[in-house]
Amino acid sequence: MPSREASRFSRPAGARGLMRRIFVEDWYVKLLALAITLVLWFAVSGRDVERDVVVEPQIDGRPAPSFEVREVVAVPGTVRVTGPASHVNALSKALTEKISVDGRHESFDAPRTPIRISDPKVEVRDTVHVRITIAAVENSKAQPRETN
Repeated sequence: MPSREASRFSRPAGARGLMRRIFVEDWYVKLLALAITLVLWFAVSGRDVERDVVVEPQIDGRPAPSFEVREVVAVPGTVRVTGPASHVNALSKALTEKISVDGRHESFDAPRTPIRISDPKVEVRDTVHVRITIAAVENSKAQPRETN
């Protein structure tokens, strides 16, 4: 008949036995599995991706009295951004820095307008050229003609 000490190590019982099987037995296999998992996690989550994002120009202020902003166009309409996949995929649009139209009464260009992305892990690869069309407001009331 085996001694009580020998049977204790051959078949652990209860919670202590369960803990022993989880943490002590085959630790080298469990350590290898953990290492493989960590390597895969770092490889997938740290991967940088590149994606095109739609540009939305931002204007600030008001044109001169009796003038209005008719059109704001960014060329190109998208910019390339790079960064960690989770950060880049979270972007829905790329906003430009604000372009002032205060007191303006004619159309103008804003070349090489910077793109503003609040996430420091995302890098913008392109610049945009913004064309702002300003035109006189047409009087909506018909002016009576003078007839003599």
